[in-house]
Amino acid sequence: MGSTRSRYINNILTFFDSVTQQTTLPLAPVQYMEDFLGKDTIPPEKWTYIDVSTAGNTTPILAADVANGVLRLPLDSTSEAQESGVYWNDQRPLVLNQGLVIEMGVSLQTLPTLLGIGVWGLAGNKNAVADTVAESIWFRVDGSGAVTVESDDTVNEQAVIATGVTFTAGQKKIFRIDCTTITDIKFYIDGVPVATGTTFNMGQVPTLALQPYVHLAKASGAGLGVIDVDYIRVWQHRV
Repeated sequence: MGSTRSRYINNILTFFDSVTQQTTLPLAPVQYMEDFLGKDTIPPEKWTYIDVSTAGNTTPILAADVANGVLRLPLDSTSEAQESGVYWNDQRPLVLNQGLVIEMGVSLQTLPTLLGIGVWGLAGNKNAVADTVAESIWFRVDGSGAVTVESDDTVNEQAVIATGVTFTAGQKKIFRIDCTTITDIKFYIDGVPVATGTTFNMGQVPTLALQPYVHLAKASGAGLGVIDVDYIRVWQHRV
């Protein structure tokens, strides 16, 4: 276990674990935390489940008896288009230029195979295909396990930028996106800056409103994959 430390950025004080780099408390005017505790068959408060399949099983669940609570998003091997995920049903109250930060604990129980693609972070309105979501700031992974990052404000776009980090099945990592400077968005994995050679500019609409977004999908085929989300934490200024 690490010790609790603090950082002060953009007039917001946050406390974090020095080993895992998980934020334990942000002292911010606006903040939201979902730990996916308990067990139910309906989405937790605020969240809308994405569950798209014809013959297969893509239903998000709060996995039973997993330490600390986990939201599990599955694709199965049925040969068809499938989606599994969560979002805020296109309700977008998170404002880009208000010091917006999002952090998630994510693991891949099964790496996406064949045409499977997983993304998690911030987005505009939901779309079945990740590449056609109009606005996005997120991490991305496919069957190689290699984590990439992307941003798109409809004018400035950076696609599939390598982070040098690769998932193995069952390995949890802490992912953070810091929008303190909207013309230079920062990505972190386990507290380490990644893709630092690329500038991620989301300055086209400074007041762009976004929502948390986790999405695992395939357009066709027998590919599969499973994403586990341990927690999602968001914070920002009020004005």
